[in-house]
Amino acid sequence: MKNVRVATRRLAFGFKGIVNRKEENTLGWEYSPAAFNFAFEKGALTGGIGIEKARGYLPDTGVTRLEYDPLPEGVYAKAVFMYQRRTNGQYDDRLVVQSPSGDLYYTTVFSYAGWTKIEGYTLTGDATAVNYNYNGKDVLIMSSAECNLAILDGDTVTSVPNAPRFSSLTVHYERVYGCHNGSKNQVWFSDDFDPSNWTASSEAGGFINFADECGDTIAVVSFLNYLYVFREHGIFRLTAFGDQNEFSIKKLFIGSERIYKHTIALCGDRIMFLADDGMHAFDGYSVTDVVPELPFITFKQNAVGTYQGRHYYLACSIDIGELNKGSYYNNTLLRYDLEDGTMETLSGYDIVSVNPCRSHNADDLIVSTGDLRYASLLGMVSDCGKFYSTPTEKIYRGPYGDLGSGRPKVVREVTVHTRYPVDVVLVADGKRYTRHLEGADAPQTLFFGRGGLKVGLELRTDNASALVTPLSANVDFL
Repeated sequence: MKNVRVATRRLAFGFKGIVNRKEENTLGWEYSPAAFNFAFEKGALTGGIGIEKARGYLPDTGVTRLEYDPLPEGVYAKAVFMYQRRTNGQYDDRLVVQSPSGDLYYTTVFSYAGWTKIEGYTLTGDATAVNYNYNGKDVLIMSSAECNLAILDGDTVTSVPNAPRFSSLTVHYERVYGCHNGSKNQVWFSDDFDPSNWTASSEAGGFINFADECGDTIAVVSFLNYLYVFREHGIFRLTAFGDQNEFSIKKLFIGSERIYKHTIALCGDRIMFLADDGMHAFDGYSVTDVVPELPFITFKQNAVGTYQGRHYYLACSIDIGELNKGSYYNNTLLRYDLEDGTMETLSGYDIVSVNPCRSHNADDLIVSTGDLRYASLLGMVSDCGKFYSTPTEKIYRGPYGDLGSGRPKVVREVTVHTRYPVDVVLVADGKRYTRHLEGADAPQTLFFGRGGLKVGLELRTDNASALVTPLSANVDFL
């Protein structure tokens, strides 16, 4: 009988993040080709991001939080705008919701109040809004490609029919700037200190024409004392202070790939945006590639990006495998840490809009969802590991491969330290072997004794909380 020489190796299985740009068989066991609804924190696997009912604050406390009421029956949030406001010297910030039918509702951030319908104005289509202090009053300026620009002052809406209809608005040196929906190669600006006056003259408002082939103007962003104009295939810098006779424009970036409007977000010292060739960051001078492990995104035209805290968030559609339970507008909320470059996802849920809520005592990311069970609620992103009351289904896949050897191998045992319940799955030549662990204070060892030419490990749980430190596995190479 021929003796079989066995070499036993103890392999570390860690949690350094997602790497999907390399062939899976070449990855070390410290990386994952795909992970959903888990988070990476200081080398451990934790519970991950989730969504809970959005809450406001009692005034001046910053501590006691109150859940917002559900929207009126049959009303869902297509978009949410932050209306920063003071009344008689007191904070009176509000959330304004646009429904799919164009009706508008608001609720206050700092008191326990229901929803009030805003009468006299309907905002349909792809809407945009910006805060402005007009004649000493805090107002919200709103527009869309389909509707007249309007100024909301408290409960009162004033339409501005002589203004162009805008698909993007921003405030820069006391003027309001907007991408004009009718002439898609123009950027318009209002009279200084008067967003109701769009008369084109040397003493009031006006417009800037773009005559080259960089595509439509899609967004305007005030950043670093300049106004940046994003077009489908380029970025321009407008030097625009008070006197329009001194305006000047410079072309900064031209690309062959399309830029997606709703992913453009000012993120502190950079502007993030998604293009056909991936995610990019713009620092005011040049464009760099970022998020190297960004999953392949489909239906990019639906993607929505924003900034909150130290993270860039992107609602998008990616391949979520078995978590796909139906049709979605966006099936994933991706969170990218701008400081350390880590990325995690909330996957398997329909995300329609993401909007930062920054006001006195509040800094939240407000979310609306297409899930009919929760569509009348406003949610907010947290680290709860749940989608409202239901724990997320968390999946971590380690690399599946031959561990650098064409010899058969047997995973003898795996040692796991987990504080909460988790399933450990060995995948060997396509067959799956599952062992369940309850949480414990000390490491636990699972016996498998199974193997093949290719092996891999997975971790799964539907528990809201998770805390798993790096594993180790004894593997026999035959």
